[in-house]
Amino acid sequence: MGSTALAVTVNSTPAPFTEIRLVHARVDVIERMTFDEFRKSWRQMRKNNSNPSLNYFNRQNEEFKFCVLTLANREQPGAFKQDEIGQPFEYFDERRRELIITAMNKMARWGKILPRQFSVADSFLTD
Repeated sequence: MGSTALAVTVNSTPAPFTEIRLVHARVDVIERMTFDEFRKSWRQMRKNNSNPSLNYFNRQNEEFKFCVLTLANREQPGAFKQDEIGQPFEYFDERRRELIITAMNKMARWGKILPRQFSVADSFLTD
């Protein structure tokens, strides 16, 4: 078997900064995207396990999830049903996950105003 060699001319001009060079992909035209589209595609490229909202919500107990969903229902009535309280974060669609995150952010702000723990002895009042 004989060996053959191919002659290839190499264009060594530097690529402009705006060109996208992807391995095993062809991009003819660079398409603009909005910030929301970028945010969604970037999050999809990350692993779900590194999503702090997902991890925090899924680690909490039923009482915490009840409080979050109730607070989210105040913002948008009827968004969550009572039988959805034990569901994981992935169960909800994007619109309802945004409501959950907003509610958790409100609850996080409460932590700054409330003391660590209340004593049960405070239930007794002086006459």
